[in-house]
Amino acid sequence: MADVLIIDDDKLICDILAKMMEIIGHESRYALTGNDGLDLAKNGMFDLVFLDINLPDANGLDLIKTIKAVKSSPEIIIITGDSDPDGAEMAINSGAWSYLEKPFLRQELNLQVSRALQFRKEKGNVSTPGVLKRNGIIGESDVIKSCLYKVSTSAYSDINVLLSGEQGTGKELFAKTIHLNSDRCENNFVVVDCSAINENVAESVLFGYKKGAFPGAVNDKAGLVKYARNGTLFFDEVSQLPLQVQKSFLRVMETFLFTPLGGKEATASNFRVIATTSKDLDELSGQGKFSKDFLFKLKGIGIHLPPLKEMKEDIIKIALFYIDKYCKKYKIDTKGVSPEFIDIIGTYKWPGNTGELINAMDKAVASAKNEPTLYSIHLPSHVKEKVIKNSFIQVLENKKINSEDTAGVNNFPLLKKMLEDAEKEYLARLMSHTNGNVKKACAISGVSRSRMYIRLKKHCIRLK
Repeated sequence: MADVLIIDDDKLICDILAKMMEIIGHESRYALTGNDGLDLAKNGMFDLVFLDINLPDANGLDLIKTIKAVKSSPEIIIITGDSDPDGAEMAINSGAWSYLEKPFLRQELNLQVSRALQFRKEKGNVSTPGVLKRNGIIGESDVIKSCLYKVSTSAYSDINVLLSGEQGTGKELFAKTIHLNSDRCENNFVVVDCSAINENVAESVLFGYKKGAFPGAVNDKAGLVKYARNGTLFFDEVSQLPLQVQKSFLRVMETFLFTPLGGKEATASNFRVIATTSKDLDELSGQGKFSKDFLFKLKGIGIHLPPLKEMKEDIIKIALFYIDKYCKKYKIDTKGVSPEFIDIIGTYKWPGNTGELINAMDKAVASAKNEPTLYSIHLPSHVKEKVIKNSFIQVLENKKINSEDTAGVNNFPLLKKMLEDAEKEYLARLMSHTNGNVKKACAISGVSRSRMYIRLKKHCIRLK
């Protein structure tokens, strides 16, 4: 017997699915909104979730990773009344088990349920590695938990991995973490800088060469593939690897045999490939700029790393971790941080992602030297300037809105101003109720500390 969660705004569909699950021996609960469904998923131990796409308060596709990241990590079957190939592809890429269109046939539904639960059972019977060594990966947001789950899966297998994401999202760190947690951890993690390889030197760099293979080859030299034997070969920004090199290396990936330049006999090297990209390889492949066969071989397991703006609740944790790290590096006492400092780093957009945040914390600690507390003045100037500029723009926009309110028909206020006034009143009463205790106020309101500071500052509510 399995525990099934149904998330669909159509109560009739929920009742039908619940009855179908009961007939085949499973218990079920349902929710009519995305938020209610998430609450049930987080507080329950479900094996399977039926998830509708068109929910009144959410897009079901956006909830997949969050639901997969809960403690029970249930299998997810997407159900929808729309025929959308792109939606189906996105669902599967996000970790859904399958994608069914309404109305669904009982036989097909039962088959998908049976297969999903069988997979879950077999997955549970396989011994898994111990606690994941995070290797400096910071964060507890749902998106990071989802990535770490895939890291754990990747580390336990020997399948090639493709890490995608914007610049600065920590792709190399995740690659090293997969290697560190794998059976290959005792062997080399060999970096291939794809931007530095051209067709003329590719063979000698990757496969090495024999003495006399070309003018200047006075000794035998091993290539990167040999150094990666029984370890990991890491292709950094693989989109920059020349197309001809991709095609020639494909056979090596398939046979694990290579021949040094000028050599006559093939040499074996059992390596595992992990690659990163900040570009859309599917798009490049469609344009003929990236080998389709090479791409298929690379993305045995795909892990997309989120930009920092999608994990705002982790920004302060990451910042504090690296502040402590750089204090130790520079052999100075651990520093405190001012509310102003927290306010700035919580508001700034961080277009350079985690990499930019880490560099900013290094600069802040170095600038403060022996001063006990970090203030916004210690941050890179462009960070503070951008936040201040945006705050002025917001003030001007608010003035414009207030002006439009006054000129409106019968002076009827805009919804935005009504919501802001209500928020200000709520926060004032909340801080009074908690006697200025921000931690308690955050727990009551469900707002993160960084966002709470931003809202209090916005409405000029002072702490006691």
